[in-house]
This record gives sequence, structure tokens and C-alpha cells, in this order.
Amino acid sequence: MGTGADKTVGAVAFFSAVTIFTYYTIWALLMPFVDEGHPLHNYFPPWEYAIRVPLIILIVGLTVIFTFLGLVMIKSKNNQTKKAK
Repeated sequence: MGTGADKTVGAVAFFSAVTIFTYYTIWALLMPFVDEGHPLHNYFPPWEYAIRVPLIILIVGLTVIFTFLGLVMIKSKNNQTKKAK
């Protein structure tokens, strides 16, 4: 069982994720249909960033993952060749 601190951290992480998801959903899916002069636009960045930011995060994340996998594969191959000698 988790401690009280673990449950608190989990609850904060969960509600942060829900808040970010809700904000992004409103920003990306609903704001393009709201008139430009509406005051609601003051709470959101330009709509183009709704596509650019996740794309950049995806590219950086995949680069880190594949770099890590490549390094592990190279290290594994080096260990196998050392054991074979």
C-alpha cells in the first residue's frame, strides 16, 4: 500500500494531467470556432502553437528514446563480442 505522501503526489499528478488535458482540448478543438474578438482568446496562445508544441515534444521524446535504445544496443553488442573472445 502507498503512503500518504505517495497518494498526495499521485492526486496532484492526476489533477494536473486532467487540467492540462482539458485546457489543451478547449484550446485546440473549440477555440478555432470562437470569434477572434471574443475575450476568451486572451486566455490562450495563438492556435498555431496547439499543433507546434506537441509536435516538438513528440520529436524530442522520440529522439531521446531511440538514442537510448541505440546506445543500449551498441553496448550490448560490445559486451557480447568481449565475452566471445
